[in-house]
Amino acid sequence: ANWGEWLVHLRELTLNALRYPEGVLATLADLAPMSGVGPVDLYEVQLVLGPRLHDLGVKPPPRRYGSVFVGSVDSARGLSFQVVFIPGLAERVFPRKIVDDPILPDKQRQETAIAGLSTRRDRVELERLSLRVALGAGRERAYLSYPRIDVQQSRPRVPSFYALEALRAAEGVLPGFEEIAARAESTTRARLGWPAPERPEAAIDEAEYDLALLAGLVGAKNEDATGRAHYLLTANTHLARALRARARRWLRRWTPNDGLVDPDELGRQSLASHQFSARSFSATALQNYASCPYRFFLSAILRLEMRQEPAAIEAIDPLTRGSLFHETQFEVLTALKAAGLLPLRAVVGTTAAFDLVDKALDRLAGEYEDRLAPAIPRVWQDGINSIRADLREWLRKMSNSDDGWMPDKFELSFGLTADRGPRDADPDSVSDPVEIMGDFKLRGSIDLVERHTTGKFRATDHKTGKARAGKDTVVGGGKYLQPLLYALAAKKLLNQRVESGRLYYCTADGGYEERVVLLDEFNLQTVTAVLTTIRQGLADAFLPAAPEEGACGWCDFLAVCGGFEETRTSNKPGDRLVQLKRIRELP
Repeated sequence: ANWGEWLVHLRELTLNALRYPEGVLATLADLAPMSGVGPVDLYEVQLVLGPRLHDLGVKPPPRRYGSVFVGSVDSARGLSFQVVFIPGLAERVFPRKIVDDPILPDKQRQETAIAGLSTRRDRVELERLSLRVALGAGRERAYLSYPRIDVQQSRPRVPSFYALEALRAAEGVLPGFEEIAARAESTTRARLGWPAPERPEAAIDEAEYDLALLAGLVGAKNEDATGRAHYLLTANTHLARALRARARRWLRRWTPNDGLVDPDELGRQSLASHQFSARSFSATALQNYASCPYRFFLSAILRLEMRQEPAAIEAIDPLTRGSLFHETQFEVLTALKAAGLLPLRAVVGTTAAFDLVDKALDRLAGEYEDRLAPAIPRVWQDGINSIRADLREWLRKMSNSDDGWMPDKFELSFGLTADRGPRDADPDSVSDPVEIMGDFKLRGSIDLVERHTTGKFRATDHKTGKARAGKDTVVGGGKYLQPLLYALAAKKLLNQRVESGRLYYCTADGGYEERVVLLDEFNLQTVTAVLTTIRQGLADAFLPAAPEEGACGWCDFLAVCGGFEETRTSNKPGDRLVQLKRIRELP
C-alpha cells in the first residue's frame, strides 16, 4: 500500500498497543509528507521505522525539581547543563581496553593507501575527546564517579587514569589509589541492596531519606526507635494502611492481614459460591493448596493472574512449548487412530507417524510464529526442532513398548468452556464437570486415555518439564493430584474399569519417565484426605499465607505477600495448620 494507508494502520496499532503512544505518534506524523509514496511492503516500512523508533527520544513531563537529561556523550554535544554527572570512570570501563583490529591491524592500516582508517591512537583520542565534551557541557559543577565494587565478580574496582588526571587538574596534586578509595567510601557509604546513604541528612530525595532513617532503626533499642518513623503514617493514607497491614503480619497470632483469615459475614457469604458443592475446580488449582492456601485463594477464588507485558519472544517459553507439544500430540494420535495404525508397532507405522509429526508441528509452529513474532528466528527454529526431536522419541518409545496399553482417547475434556478447553477435544468430551467422591465437581482435560488388551483403562497426563515427582508418588504432599483425580473422572465418564492414573514426562528434559498411581483403596483414602482438608479450609474460610519450604521462590504472587512469609508463618500458632501439615507429609 501507499505510505498514507500504512500510516493510518500504524497510528491505530500505536493507540491500541502502547500505554504512552505520544512519541511514536509524533514520529509517524513526521512521515506524513510521504503519504503519496508507494506502494511499499512491510520490509520497507520496517526499514524506515526501525532507526527512528530504536532511539526514540521522548520529552519527559515537567518536574518540580527540574529536568534531568540521560544520554550518551555524543547526545550531549552542543548542550549545556548546570550540573553534569559522569559515571563509570573505572579501569577497563572508561577507558575501555583498546586492542588491534584482528582483521586489519594498525600496522597494515598505516601501510595502506586508504585514508580515514582509524588506529588505536585515534580511538584513544576519541575517548579523551568524549571526556572533554562531557566536562565542557557543565556550567557550574561536574561530578565524576566510579563503581567501587564489581558486583558480578565480587572484587573491588579502581578508578581509571582519566579520573586521576581530572583530580590532578582540579587540585594540582595527583592522589594515590588508596586515598581516592578512602575519600569515596567516606563520601557515599553506599551499600549493595540498600540504595541510601548512611546519614539521612545526606539523602538527595524522600526515598533515600526514608531508607536511611529506617536502616538506623533496624538494630536500635525499642525506646530509641519508638516514634522515630511515625511521620510515614501521616505522609500518605495508602502508605499508612500498607505499613499497618505489614506490621500486623508479624504478630504472633493470626489476623485478617495474613490472608483469608476469619473474614466478616460478607466475606463468608461471598465464599459460599466457592464451596465444593457450588462450583467445579481443576486439579491444577487444587494442587496450589498444599504449596500455600493463600496462593490457592488468589488463583482459584479471586482468579488473579500475572499481568501480561508485551516483550520480544527470543526463546520458546515453557507454556508455549507445552501448548505446541500437546496440540501436536493430539493431531498425530487422532490421525494415527483414523488410519488404523494404533497400536504403533511396525516400522511403516513409525515412519508415517514421523511424517505426521513434521506436518502437524510445522503448521502449528507457523501459526504460533505469526502470533508471537519471535525476535530471533534461528533460536525459535532451534526450539521447534527440539520439540520435534522429543515428539519423535516419544513415538519411538511408544512403538517399542509391549506392555499391552494402546492409546484410545485424546484430550478427553469435561466441564471446560470454549475459552478454557483445548482447541480440539475427543468426541466423548462433555461440557459439564464430573462429580466424583461425593459432591466434588472436577473439570479438566485428560491428555490420553489408554486401553489395555485386558479391557481396563488408565488416564495419562503428559508433562513436558523435568520429572519432579518422586518414584513412589501418590499425591506428593498434595501437589500431584492429577493421576488419581483424572482416573476417577475417566471411570465416571467411560463407565469402565480404570486401573490407574499416570504422569508421563514425555520429553528429554523429563527423561521419558512415568509415575503410575494405582486406583486402589489406600490411594483413594490418600486423595480423599487432601480433598477433605481443602473442603474444610473453604468451609472455615481459613486460607492463610502459609507456604511450604521454598514455595515462595516459585510463586507468581510474591509481590503480593513479600519474601518473608515462611519466617512470619513459623511464629504463628500451629494448631490451625495441623491438617495442612499432615497432607504435606502424604506420599
